[in-house]
Amino acid sequence: MRLRVVVLGAVVVAGACTGGSATTSQPPGQVATSTTVAEATTTTAPATTTTVPATPQSAAQAGLPWWNDRVFYEVFVRSFQDSDGDGLGDLQGLIDRLDYLNDGDPETHDDLGITGIWLMPVFESPSYHGYDVTDYRRIEPDYGTLEDFREFLDEAHDRGIAVIVDLVLNHTSRRHPWFAESYSRDPEFADWYLWSEQDPGWLGPSGQQVWHAVGERWYYGLFWEGMPDLNLTNAAVTAELHDIARFWLEDVGVDGFRIDAAKHFIESGTRQEHTAETLAWLEEFLIEVESVAPEALVLGEVWSPAVLAGAYVPEALDLTFDFDLAAGVLLALEAGNSSPVVAAMEQAMEHYPPSQFATFLSNHDQTRVMSRVISEERAEVAAKLLLTGPGVPFIYYGEEVGMVGRKPDPMLRTPMPWSGDAPGVGFTDAEPWHPAQAGYETANVADTTGDPASLLSTYRRLVDLRDGHPALRYGDVLPVETGTSLVYAFVRTVGDDHVLVVVNLSRIPATGHSLDLAEGPFDSTVSATPLIGPDVEPPVVNAGGGFSGYRPVAEIPPYGVMVVSLHSG
Repeated sequence: MRLRVVVLGAVVVAGACTGGSATTSQPPGQVATSTTVAEATTTTAPATTTTVPATPQSAAQAGLPWWNDRVFYEVFVRSFQDSDGDGLGDLQGLIDRLDYLNDGDPETHDDLGITGIWLMPVFESPSYHGYDVTDYRRIEPDYGTLEDFREFLDEAHDRGIAVIVDLVLNHTSRRHPWFAESYSRDPEFADWYLWSEQDPGWLGPSGQQVWHAVGERWYYGLFWEGMPDLNLTNAAVTAELHDIARFWLEDVGVDGFRIDAAKHFIESGTRQEHTAETLAWLEEFLIEVESVAPEALVLGEVWSPAVLAGAYVPEALDLTFDFDLAAGVLLALEAGNSSPVVAAMEQAMEHYPPSQFATFLSNHDQTRVMSRVISEERAEVAAKLLLTGPGVPFIYYGEEVGMVGRKPDPMLRTPMPWSGDAPGVGFTDAEPWHPAQAGYETANVADTTGDPASLLSTYRRLVDLRDGHPALRYGDVLPVETGTSLVYAFVRTVGDDHVLVVVNLSRIPATGHSLDLAEGPFDSTVSATPLIGPDVEPPVVNAGGGFSGYRPVAEIPPYGVMVVSLHSG
């Protein structure tokens, strides 16, 4: 069980939650990143009571885990870079492209600057996507070997990048040897899956068929017949999955896991999500992971509102993705109205521990951002909200160059456009496994990397900005009333670091805004330094340390964003 007692900006933080008294925000065995090199010499305080400086410079100093200092990048290896000319992405190709993500040199600014990678499944699987595993200890041959993976991991760690891997525990492939043995009623494996001698007849949460016939019996497979669910009430199955996790943490050295379909693990009668048994199983799994690697990240996919997804954190999972907040950002931009994102943020603040949720704009299962918001102008606003907001941000590969994509799923996972040269788009010298998405001629790395006005350059600056401001990485969130539905605003604050974010979500200028923060962290006077946007006048501080009737500019242009450092003096 992890103790999460956090008082940001105070003098003492009780119960540091990263498994010890480390003063740098980094997983075990990893070199310091550009934001933590200087912190490596900080004096280590006792684990139970850590003195916090006026402005903690790392998540650890603020009593938070290392992942609160990170920006993660989701990679589909099959689509990232082909190194051997077969049209399929692979681990060696990913190694070749690591400098694009982070070259390991804090003095350079032409890399993306990410400090974490989430790899979609890399285990052996018969499907292109990998979510139906046939061998949890073997790398998918299309991607390379375990030796290739170890090389990739070393190269990532050398650059200060943490790596988590997709771990699919809810189900396997129907082609997994375990399923064959279970079907044959082998005594060792007979109840490793969920069997019925008759068709139970009930459907899944979305009305889908979940009981599938094979021979004269039926087995339960929530997602489709090719992915039978494991019987996680079987102690032998649990022990094997614990051993698999131990292998990747201890023998290979990954920094954690993204847990697929976490809300579906154990059924209770016809209830197929959010059961007490599922939470208990995950709590046990988290304890097992901590016993092997105390600082490993266990991130769960719990595709539900915050009131449900937040209940998993921190006892059953370290983080869950906030799907409603992602939807709220995009809905607000589509409507030109702040209500969806305001409501989603309120729910996140209510139902998660401080900063312990993962944020994103889209992922491998959802329509890509550019296909939702259409314009690069609105995509930039979405990126600014993601990377100035609370939580641990995840960028889906290609979002930074404006990749498009709508379902079916393969259309969401197409090759990364490194150049505008068809058909390989810099991804391969051969015919790619899937054609590049429309727009690659201009929405690619080569054509946008040197353009300071490009979406890619915006992402680079935003990651660098977040990296340089503790308030943006793990500061508290103070909602700001704006007086108009066109404008969304909040303050991020920790210690002496205070950042105001003001966003016009509309295609029309905002002139009726008036910013109000009844209670805030400010002294009697503050100065204002623009980080994004024009010079502005500072607010007049009210008796509660906030401000009232503040208009930093007379007019906020369409989709205008202001990020302002507010500091004493």
